[in-house]
Amino acid sequence: MIQHDSAQRYFTHAYMLRETIPDFLVEVERWESLGRTLDDSLAKNNRSAETLSYGEHPRQDMQLYRATAGKTGKGLAVFIHGGFWRMMDRAQSHFMAQPYLERGWDCAVIEYRLMPEFRLSELVDDTVCALQKLQQHDTWPKRLLSGHSAGAHLAWHGGLAARDSGASSADDALLLISPVFDIFAVQSTPIIGELDMQSQETAQWSCYHGFTTAEQPVQFAVGASETEDFKRQAYIGSQMMGRGDQNNIALVNGCNHLSVVTQIAADSKLFDALHKPLGF
Repeated sequence: MIQHDSAQRYFTHAYMLRETIPDFLVEVERWESLGRTLDDSLAKNNRSAETLSYGEHPRQDMQLYRATAGKTGKGLAVFIHGGFWRMMDRAQSHFMAQPYLERGWDCAVIEYRLMPEFRLSELVDDTVCALQKLQQHDTWPKRLLSGHSAGAHLAWHGGLAARDSGASSADDALLLISPVFDIFAVQSTPIIGELDMQSQETAQWSCYHGFTTAEQPVQFAVGASETEDFKRQAYIGSQMMGRGDQNNIALVNGCNHLSVVTQIAADSKLFDALHKPLGF
């Protein structure tokens, strides 16, 4: 006996998160609750994040959180949210700043323009411009660039592109959470239509073109309960970066594509274990 299947069904199931995560909205609400907790904590101490604009569009800005008011932290962590390049905003994931602040690190949470109004190259340019703005704003002894899902894709490409201007370097570590590097995988899903992405653009920004070996340390984290193709994204990303022989892919038990971010922020032991290989 055989059972027929289609690539469209397989990839739609793999990447349409509301199908695989029944409590999708509950998890997003948990993110927002953690963000409010951070905001309340800062407000009680008469502190707030500094908003830095790097362009004229309303979404071309970021929030910079200081571990100690008026001082430069031990390092700078930069976080880029996900949303398949077409949704979400930094207000929903700025809680990721909390564990860095607790460890004496400053944290910048970047916003960027969205597809389909803007093309993916422009989103990468936003990442570069944001990193350049931070480079001009202050000097940190150590830096880490992190992103979730599509944000991990922007962290990688934007970080590499920023090197030419000195806004990123081979000393900047990378923490890539549940990345989406193989954009061809979403071609059979409704997502690609929402992005209005044609095959040439997909090829340009997928991991099969333009990926180069990076000298800096890279750590991947993916939820052990994510779909197999989401896990593959981390493995193929590591392989295409020239790191196929390194044990730098962490499968976080009991976590899906959303809860893995929450767990990293809330679990101190997990957070430290992921960051130790990166020189923390």
